[in-house]
Amino acid sequence: MLATDRLKILNGLFLQKAFAVNLAGVSSFLLDEHDMAGYSERTFNRDIRELKELLKSRYPTLQDRDGELLRFSRATGNYNYVRDDISAFPTFSDRELNQIASSIEANKHLFSGGAGEGVVNKLRAIALENTLSQYHEVLPWSAIELVKDGARSGSDLMPIILENIYAKRVVTFTHQGLSTHSKQKQILGFPVLLKEYNNGWYTGWYVLFQPVDKSETHLQIALDKLQLFALDRIVHVIPAQEQPRVRIHPDFRPTDYFKDCLGLFRSKSLQANPIRCQLAKDSWMLNYIEKYPIHASQEIMPTYDAAVVVNLHLEIDQEVENFFLRYAQEIRVLEPKELVDQIKKGLKRGQEVYN
Repeated sequence: MLATDRLKILNGLFLQKAFAVNLAGVSSFLLDEHDMAGYSERTFNRDIRELKELLKSRYPTLQDRDGELLRFSRATGNYNYVRDDISAFPTFSDRELNQIASSIEANKHLFSGGAGEGVVNKLRAIALENTLSQYHEVLPWSAIELVKDGARSGSDLMPIILENIYAKRVVTFTHQGLSTHSKQKQILGFPVLLKEYNNGWYTGWYVLFQPVDKSETHLQIALDKLQLFALDRIVHVIPAQEQPRVRIHPDFRPTDYFKDCLGLFRSKSLQANPIRCQLAKDSWMLNYIEKYPIHASQEIMPTYDAAVVVNLHLEIDQEVENFFLRYAQEIRVLEPKELVDQIKKGLKRGQEVYN
């Protein structure tokens, strides 16, 4: 292994907060992960010195102010970087970041809800911050905060589920409900889509699949048969021993499952309904939804009075109700009556909480 490659590995270990960087830990890691035996104390000390020099060259102003950026802690017996946002090597060069951004931009059709554009903007923002940090003093804070940065709930199961989606295989899901008293149950299913979703509390992954009966030897995939599981409720996934013959129509698109939803989960009726709303012409929300529609079905109908009418076509569920409750001061639902009644009840319950 080249010395530069070894330094990059060691730098990566420093960036893992849970990894204790010391001779024993690094030596064991290099042996287990890279089959590198005989990592000596002398080599370890030399690598530490070289990383210190690399950090000094990347962050000269920061080192002048704070001293050495890689230090030994007598309390823990480990080496540490003094800040979480420094690195002896850039994870990606600015050129690589921009190349990745361009690649994503060319394939934005793989992302829903403008997510592709968001990733592109984040990558280019990181590349810009990397460039600026070379010519300016390093800030004592990060100039960029990524929305919902970090691990996604259920992401550990993504590889095996994605593999079976591509292989068009039926799998056995071992599923456990949210309650601590819920028992595990096994469900046969044909997975068709992995979907990331931010439900307001956390961002997680969900799998869209068609349930399969053990006796089925021929399987025809259809939108109205699909169901949704959160990956963090799935304990285990394995391919089924018996695989039925699967028939999928050329026009089948699993994303159509969500086309009449405001969020992720379908209503029990699976029936989209017309919704008629009203907004004041001077409302901030009107300007906002003109640029960012509530839903793809949105139609804004101008009127001659001080308000406009907004028409939507959605399955009415809890997420729809929550949306109109959240913006009840700006948008008023006119039809259907059932939704109006539910919103009135929700507003009344909320008012009672504060009485």
